[in-house]
Amino acid sequence: MASQYSPIWVLCDAYDTAAQWAAARLHERGRSVSVVTAAQLDTAVRWRHRVTRAGKASVTIELADGRCLSSEDRSAVLNRLSYIATDRIAAVAGADRDYATQEMHALFLSWLHGLPGPMLNRPTTQGLGGNWRHPSAWAVLAGRAGLRSKPYRQTSETDPDAAWSPPHQAGLVTVIAVAGRLVAPPLLPSDTRAGCLRLGALSGEALLGIDLHDGNWEFQGASPRPDLFQGGVPLIDALAQVLS
Repeated sequence: MASQYSPIWVLCDAYDTAAQWAAARLHERGRSVSVVTAAQLDTAVRWRHRVTRAGKASVTIELADGRCLSSEDRSAVLNRLSYIATDRIAAVAGADRDYATQEMHALFLSWLHGLPGPMLNRPTTQGLGGNWRHPSAWAVLAGRAGLRSKPYRQTSETDPDAAWSPPHQAGLVTVIAVAGRLVAPPLLPSDTRAGCLRLGALSGEALLGIDLHDGNWEFQGASPRPDLFQGGVPLIDALAQVLS
């Protein structure tokens, strides 16, 4: 008997153990799951990507191991890609390497958008796996969502690159918004819960991790590529429902 559920493709980096853990848990629930890494995409043996004048896109990618990723399958996608592998480009592009890398990035944006099934998350110009906003932008969105947060401050003496990789803070709780659902501790206040759901909607991300201070539930940051381990079994439940 054919499964009533769509197959799932998990697109991720080779070191993304959280994505591979989620794939294994979904497979245990009887779902057909295939993990494809950035490096495997780089070694694909054939690509076919077409965009019609009407804007309808299609894509077929034949991987070196024989698997085929195709828009005709209408598979669901958990998209955790953060970069494109460039080993092949480095081997052949020579002086045009930077240009070729930009063109390949544009191709990835296009073919990912050409996949018609449910996807967490859609690519943006700010990231292949979602919109990687500056902490100041997240602070603004959190305020609009009604979450309590400290004012964001940056001076001329602040290292601009440091904000993208803030130091790990102890005492954080990560809640995860998944397409209008929230995976969060039972003790999370209702107003904070509602604010997190609003932030997920405002961000435009179907999958968003939101870091809160444990105790006063103050907003600390957000990411379109959260640590899936933090969601545990309830997160797998939500992913299974959305990716169907």
